[in-house]
Amino acid sequence: MSFDVLDLDNTIQHAIEQLGFTAPTPVQEEVIPLAMDGDDILATAPTGTGKTLAFIAPAIQHLYDRNEASTNAPKALVLAPSRELARQIFNVTESLLSSHEFTAQLIIGGTPYGMQQQLLSENTDILIATPGRLLELDEKQWLDLSDTSYFVIDEADRMLDMGFSEAILKLSKLLPKEHQTLMLSATLEGEKIGKFSSQLLKENAQQIRLGDSARSVPSQIKQIAYRVDDDAHKLRFLEHILSDENVKQAVVFVSNRDHVDVWVNKIRALNIMCDGLHGDMKQSDRSEHLKQMKRGRLKVLVATDVASRGIDLPEINTVINLRLPPKSDSYIHRAGRASREGEPGTCISLVDINDLPTIEKIQRYMLAPIKFSRIAGLEAKQKVRVASLTKGKKKAKPTPKSVLKAEEKRKEKARKKAKAKSKSK
Repeated sequence: MSFDVLDLDNTIQHAIEQLGFTAPTPVQEEVIPLAMDGDDILATAPTGTGKTLAFIAPAIQHLYDRNEASTNAPKALVLAPSRELARQIFNVTESLLSSHEFTAQLIIGGTPYGMQQQLLSENTDILIATPGRLLELDEKQWLDLSDTSYFVIDEADRMLDMGFSEAILKLSKLLPKEHQTLMLSATLEGEKIGKFSSQLLKENAQQIRLGDSARSVPSQIKQIAYRVDDDAHKLRFLEHILSDENVKQAVVFVSNRDHVDVWVNKIRALNIMCDGLHGDMKQSDRSEHLKQMKRGRLKVLVATDVASRGIDLPEINTVINLRLPPKSDSYIHRAGRASREGEPGTCISLVDINDLPTIEKIQRYMLAPIKFSRIAGLEAKQKVRVASLTKGKKKAKPTPKSVLKAEEKRKEKARKKAKAKSKSK
């Protein structure tokens, strides 16, 4: 399928082609037609499959369909959990709007309030923001969402993890009664996300679930684990791994912000260009470090989970876990950073005795093993048995019939629309 069967305005199609995209990904193929029909959507698809374009393209089409003059009340609002993801969405939006008369604005933390008050007073069609800062601006009575009819919540599960649910619900009440809502993420599972979505979506919301499983790492990403004894042992592994010429760029994940600078200094001592990223860092510093990675001046980024979602660094092909995350779905998001647009990548976990229960939990969550391997001369001295999943493997829950029927209905609708379009040409 090509983008021209999705009924997008020609100027949107041209902007997409200018970005180098010739055919929609599965999530774009499923989400765009439903979004353009005005449906509420709850969608999940693996990291790096093009979710941003899936909701931004129909947002611009929404502006064309409304055909109204711009005001300081945006017609479309996109919320993202982190500054990095919000900025990435903003960059994609600006690229798609390069040939349009529409405008986009970015509101994130770490920016002076006065500057953002000025932005909110200007004409804006699409507003991209982090929920915490946006709610603060509403409390200052600077925000007007009275004309917002297209509402997107990206990385919805991450929003819950970060405690943004109340802020999002408050912001949603500022919207007109009749508005369209899209919720997207790489994982959308569990009772909390179900309750959260029921408070924001209409009862007839369309559900889209793509990929083998929301609990799986994309197949092009190789997963390896090594047993290690301590931090000194981890540093020896890092030196070995990062010296491999096949490693273009790498993200090294640590457990908290205090460890970022510690490991940045250790890696720099290996004569490897490296910098850090964490939530307490000034926005200007965070942006500068990401810019240096994009320019290829850094090989390694040491980060907390703030970098597990929303950073657009296509040269990263290796992820290294110095400490495994406590939440299993965070492991999947971390691993997803190793591949963009289906390119091969590697996720390496350095597992000490403290992380053994965690890696067992992650394997149970994914219903798949993570292969332990050895490197000659770097074997762990501590001999500890690592549990496998060869016994007692749970069966995945079947997809509910209602979801299967909805998916079949959507596919039939798309087939009819494509057929009708081809006849009209």
